[in-house]
Amino acid sequence: MIVLSVDTAHAACSVCVFDTVADRPLSHVSEPMQRGHAERLTDMVHEAIASAGISLADIERLAACSGPGTFTGVRIGLAFMRGLSLVLKVPVIGITTFSALAQSSRAASGDRNIWVIQDARRGEVYLEGFDRDGNVMHPASVLGIAEAGELLSDRTGMAVGSGAGLIDLPDEVTVADVSSIPDAAMIARLAGQATDTSAAAVPFYLRAPDAKAQLPLVKHRESALSIEPAGAAYATVLAALHAPCFEDAWDGDAMAALLATPGAAALLAMQEKAGEQHPCGFVLLRTAADEMEILTLAVLPQARRRGVARALMQAARRYAGKAGTRRIFIEYAEDNQAAHALYQSVGYTSDGVRPDYYRNSDGTASNAITASLCLGDAEPLPLSGNP
Repeated sequence: MIVLSVDTAHAACSVCVFDTVADRPLSHVSEPMQRGHAERLTDMVHEAIASAGISLADIERLAACSGPGTFTGVRIGLAFMRGLSLVLKVPVIGITTFSALAQSSRAASGDRNIWVIQDARRGEVYLEGFDRDGNVMHPASVLGIAEAGELLSDRTGMAVGSGAGLIDLPDEVTVADVSSIPDAAMIARLAGQATDTSAAAVPFYLRAPDAKAQLPLVKHRESALSIEPAGAAYATVLAALHAPCFEDAWDGDAMAALLATPGAAALLAMQEKAGEQHPCGFVLLRTAADEMEILTLAVLPQARRRGVARALMQAARRYAGKAGTRRIFIEYAEDNQAAHALYQSVGYTSDGVRPDYYRNSDGTASNAITASLCLGDAEPLPLSGNP
């Protein structure tokens, strides 16, 4: 089995392509960094795949470190892999920092208990204990440094992690000489061993983030829909959403290239289902001076007629307003009645027609309608309502 794994939850951005049959990495790329994981991750994945001599089609399972780690970093890795999962139609496995570090230090433990201790800041540590057989003997917890020292005062084994040096450990607990950053190869190996691939890969948080997440541009009350900016790390997610909506859909490379152009931005719609956030649509924008162009708008077929498209158009207008935009332009096929009704309902007016602009798969052509919205003339859009 070929597994692609990433870790963006810590002070490094790491990618590994792992062969579970040979039990070895085919490629392993890692760069230390405190921030910038989202901007670097896509390129590193391409580098790792090329170095391994495989294609995306060869990947049978995906994996990401699910934390604990930095709040934003955990979300970047998991969101990227969820998007890739939509494209490849393979499962994503979340591997915790605790499991990865415990397994990495297993060979050095001498068949002893392993205590994974990560610095949680604010005078606290994240801690989980594993016995010599790899079973959890102390559940993952957030503890004060003194409290953790008291817990370990009569224990034996080996400690690993960035928080091990913060605690006054007894002589019977030694500190492992291994990295406190999870190894992407170990994440891949553990993911390959997972027997349950149906569970969603979700962040493993032990406490609320130190900083509040960015507020969504729109919170759609009736459908539990939120819309947030999405950078280059979401290129594969956007491509997966675009594919079922257009015959000439853009792939991940095209999305990444568009997002890299000056003034480009994407707004991603996330639908809440059973307590989890699922991508269901997006709008891609490009700003120049005081004008903005909507490059594409896509909503998954199963999410249509639930206000998603309208909410995305609302988010685009708000984004434009914050950017100082005075006029927004859009273009769509004349025979796309749903698009015409939507754009007209949110205040866009037709400016002209481009004859035979779109080429259809059956060899025919469709006219393109150009439309625009002057923000000074726009009326506030309600938060509810179907397109």
